[in-house]
Amino acid sequence: MDTYNLMKEAMGVSATRAKVISSNIANVNTANYKAKRVVFENQLADAKQNLNLATTNKRHISSGSTDDSYITTNNDTSVTRNGNNVDLDVEMADQATNSLYYNSLVSQLNGRLQTMGYVVEH
Repeated sequence: MDTYNLMKEAMGVSATRAKVISSNIANVNTANYKAKRVVFENQLADAKQNLNLATTNKRHISSGSTDDSYITTNNDTSVTRNGNNVDLDVEMADQATNSLYYNSLVSQLNGRLQTMGYVVEH
């Protein structure tokens, strides 16, 4: 996987994480609702180790996809008496962290695309 596709995949997972966090926040008062998490960092670390910077054709860019297998349900804890384990403070902190992560990926990708544009022009 080249760096472009790796960043694109990370952005897709970050967008999925934002949806999951929003769902958790929306269900903060739902009885027996269990918070969900997106776990991608382990897969990202594995992909980085196998990073192949060469491609068969630099004009080919794969579409990429976000895999639901990154989503897990936390059944280990219960925060409230009604069986719900969503901690609003944790969700809000996760939302802020994810937003910063996504924005940093966008900045990195923009920088990479600007560099590629400069190389093409010169």
